[in-house]
Amino acid sequence: MLSRLLIFSAIAIFLFISTSFAGMNVFVGGLVADIIPQPRLLEPCGETADISEKKELIFKWSPHEGDTTERKYYDFRLYEGYQALGPYLILKKEVSPNKHEIGVESSLFKVGAIYTWTLRQKYRSGKSRRSTNSFKIINK
Repeated sequence: MLSRLLIFSAIAIFLFISTSFAGMNVFVGGLVADIIPQPRLLEPCGETADISEKKELIFKWSPHEGDTTERKYYDFRLYEGYQALGPYLILKKEVSPNKHEIGVESSLFKVGAIYTWTLRQKYRSGKSRRSTNSFKIINK
């Protein structure tokens, strides 16, 4: 019984040590997997986006969290409707890893229509999960 407890403790300590929060490496099933933080969407990040008297709609997200030497770019995508699928894609851009916003011309949007935007951080060693938000265009 004591040997099982020691083995369990050793495994727990190994898992704890093999987890490097600063490097975002996690030991998973015998492999070290990179955990890349998702970008946090800031604007528009609600149910509606007002484009009245605006030349462009500004999309903003939180600054990068993690190793800055590994960054490549942000993958920004805009879809018409709720589904973030290829047939609904209307805009795709690679944004510099040092920028945290992108402007999209208001003429691209239809008042009353639903749009979904996604953002993913690309790294040399992989990519983050997509952050997603859907919103309706209004004109007050």
